[in-house]
Amino acid sequence: MRTRTGALAVAVMALFLGVLVVSQFRSREAYSRTLQQETPEQLTRLIADLNDRNRQLRSEIFDLRLALELAQGSIASGRGSLEGSEKQLAQLRVFAARSRVTGPGIGVRVDGQFDERALSDLVNELRNAGAEAIAVNESRVGPRTWFGPGSSGTLVVDGREVRGPWMVRAIGDPDVLYVAMTRTGGIVGQFELIYQRTRFTVGRETTLDLPAVSPP
Repeated sequence: MRTRTGALAVAVMALFLGVLVVSQFRSREAYSRTLQQETPEQLTRLIADLNDRNRQLRSEIFDLRLALELAQGSIASGRGSLEGSEKQLAQLRVFAARSRVTGPGIGVRVDGQFDERALSDLVNELRNAGAEAIAVNESRVGPRTWFGPGSSGTLVVDGREVRGPWMVRAIGDPDVLYVAMTRTGGIVGQFELIYQRTRFTVGRETTLDLPAVSPP
């Protein structure tokens, strides 16, 4: 089954490569049929456009040939589709927060008054900055996570109360995430203006270990 799937992928890739080459020749024929009807200025533009398109096509053909060779090598060694599927599955499990994940990143400690809307904004800002996985204290944040108000000194994460101070941990490029949080006019600076009695501390972390999302 694995060999058939890989062979089909190679066949499709080879077919696309053939169509790309044929398209290049047909484009040249179409240009040649109209050459006699164009002015010198138009011909100059056509030649420039054609050269640019040919460079793009040659680059695409090279990339496709390389991908074709890699696919053929994977099929020959019996690894192709299985390894690719396993890698995609692992990435999806991390995205869905269904598996523990370890890696470098940053931690944002919030000590003082804070509300669910601000917490949601902070999490979204981390995602936009490239965070691969996020947790609030020990509660993993997944694609369907929601935040709400709790009792005094707590916020609700997916129906569970999380008591402050809150530590929002995010796995990703530590430098990129740190700059995104602390830049002038960034979200932490905005929070400091809104919550003047609340302390926000941002730090880089070499290793973070975030749990999987808890079952409902």
